[in-house]
Amino acid sequence: MDAITRIQQLGMPRRNNELWTFFPVAKIPAQEYACACDDSEFSDLIEKETDFAALLPIAKGAKPMVQNIADGASEMAMLKCNNDFGHTVLNIGKGAKASLEILDNKVVHEIAAERFDINVDEGTDVEIFFANPANDVPLRFRHFRITQAANSTVRFSSIERGNGITRVSIDCFLKGEGANFEIRTLNKLNGTSGSHHRLHIYHEAPRTTSTQFSRNLLDGKSNASYDGSVIVEENCTGVNSSQLVNTILLGEESSVSVKPILKIYHDDVECTHGNTCGELDAEQMFYLVSRGIPKETAKSMLMASFAKELFQALPDTPAKKRLLQQF
Repeated sequence: MDAITRIQQLGMPRRNNELWTFFPVAKIPAQEYACACDDSEFSDLIEKETDFAALLPIAKGAKPMVQNIADGASEMAMLKCNNDFGHTVLNIGKGAKASLEILDNKVVHEIAAERFDINVDEGTDVEIFFANPANDVPLRFRHFRITQAANSTVRFSSIERGNGITRVSIDCFLKGEGANFEIRTLNKLNGTSGSHHRLHIYHEAPRTTSTQFSRNLLDGKSNASYDGSVIVEENCTGVNSSQLVNTILLGEESSVSVKPILKIYHDDVECTHGNTCGELDAEQMFYLVSRGIPKETAKSMLMASFAKELFQALPDTPAKKRLLQQF
């Protein structure tokens, strides 16, 4: 089955599809597909795929860029799509260490979509991050399919800004005992921009862990959503999973939507979720202003502190340095 056929079977995204509950699907332009593309090597994945955004780059004929990182290697790489639609396949070898920064294509078109298939072998340590300057791309999709073997760690971190609408979707499969996935995302939005995250984390082996930590600073009429699912399969003892979303609303018309989903099929697990939403702390603002700090400066200080705390727990790697430079 090719990607175009699969998209035609699924149809365009609709709000009654749980993958797109919070997304403004009416803003997705109808797509034209010139011809079926050569995607036979991904036919098994395509047949099972249910996410339009994951299929779109393949259906638009994006040729996969395949990169292999050898066992035990230590690599730093910048990944940049030169076209509106991109498909990257990363195979990261046993015991390797990789730092991967994703850069934006700065050419502004109506829609951009990228897909990343990342296969992580045993004992591997990987960080994936992006913190690009604000852009004017009206609509951007990024889909990640991450498969992790035993005792591997993947840390995913991002800062989202811009004047358009973005959607980051992640399917993470923890297939080996001791695998660990961490995601930290910051949305700093204003105007009418929107940022939407959709996650499925599948714990398919014992003693796997996942951490989700997201923060939002929303001004104007901006909106953000976080739709995160954790699925713990049978016989997966000792699983630990957590999800926390914190939001500060800076504008009277800004909004946030959060939907945690836990599907647990084993009783020896620890899974938590939490969500907070509010304004900048009035007492902290009063404390700073009463000591001669201008109101706007005090506001910026509190916002920066709120954002920095999200990334402070990261190890001292290129990702942490790059993310903290933003503040």
